[in-house]
Amino acid sequence: MDEPGDLIVVADHDEAVRRGFERLFGDHHKVACFAESEEALRFLKQNPATCVVFSCFHLPGRGGTAFLRASEMIVPQAARVMLTRETSAEAIKKALNEAHAFIYLEKPCPQEELASALETALAHHRQQAKDRLLLERTLAGSVKLLIDMLALFHPEAFRRTGIVRKQALKIAQEVGIRKTWELEMAVMLSPLGEALLPKQILARYRAARGLTEQERDVLDRSPVQTRDLLQNIPHLEKVSEFLYLSARGFDGSGFPKDGPTGEDIPMISRILKLLTDLWYASPEGGPDAAAFEALAIKRTKYDQKLLDIARKVLLEDGLEDRSGQISECNIHSLRPGDILVDDVLTETSHELVLSRDHTLTPTTIRRLEHFHHTTGVRQPIRVERHAVPKEALDATG
Repeated sequence: MDEPGDLIVVADHDEAVRRGFERLFGDHHKVACFAESEEALRFLKQNPATCVVFSCFHLPGRGGTAFLRASEMIVPQAARVMLTRETSAEAIKKALNEAHAFIYLEKPCPQEELASALETALAHHRQQAKDRLLLERTLAGSVKLLIDMLALFHPEAFRRTGIVRKQALKIAQEVGIRKTWELEMAVMLSPLGEALLPKQILARYRAARGLTEQERDVLDRSPVQTRDLLQNIPHLEKVSEFLYLSARGFDGSGFPKDGPTGEDIPMISRILKLLTDLWYASPEGGPDAAAFEALAIKRTKYDQKLLDIARKVLLEDGLEDRSGQISECNIHSLRPGDILVDDVLTETSHELVLSRDHTLTPTTIRRLEHFHHTTGVRQPIRVERHAVPKEALDATG
């Protein structure tokens, strides 16, 4: 039996076709019908979970081929189906090569053939979603390993990622971003370009000391370095673009000088810009009223709606409750999965080794042990420790 709730979008100028889809599939699926392309595309932007997109060839607006091609950018995992009376080789070529249609159906289409095509398209969508989820998990694990290794050698650059990730997820929930994978990847990778900058420039910038024009140019171009490193990695192309625009002000200020302004800047880039600047304006304990006042002085640089949401969820909601038990541990007692409550510092010079909110892995624990043997690490180390689920204990028992 079909799973209820699958969302099907139908774009066809023929009212009889639209009524037919609703009559045939409305009892088992969610069917949204449109007579032209632009309204359908706006709907797709608001409904990224769409499973199948049907279109006629001569769709009012931008046409069926261009519509399906645009829908692929918005809902890439949705199967696309061209339903048309056009039978010429040119029409078929456009549907398959330009619109990347998964199925091409000729009108009039028998009900049995249409139902079979829908089932095939839904199965394709589910496999696409499953494959992408597996790829995202694999890629996320690889990125996490990369970040863990870089954080050991550039702790100052990567110390904000754990905290900013939590803040970004709170904002995402408020603005309705349900699939947060790209946002989380962007946050985790955001210090990459900064980590490649000369340390003296970063030190002067963090100490709020003046930079020369040449030093400022080097700092402002760090998003370019990040984009160049990531844009050739499959499925990180969009993330690299979000990072490239993450220094762009809502008012058109910042880098790149010829970049978009206002709501044309991707939402993820606007969130990164706001939270990165908030991080530098905040005291060690986290954002306070003074930090938000500092951003409000230059409010034109930020999306005002996002700034208000951030103030609400990060300041007015109060301190975040920790769900795990706080433990004080020596290094040999640390466990993978422990979350650092405080920064880990060297014993004598108090230099940063690992930042608070970092989730420990076997690699980072071994690195702390080696660091302690050579330089010395301040102990005990406070960590947030969560109980091991009973199922996990049973599985290893």
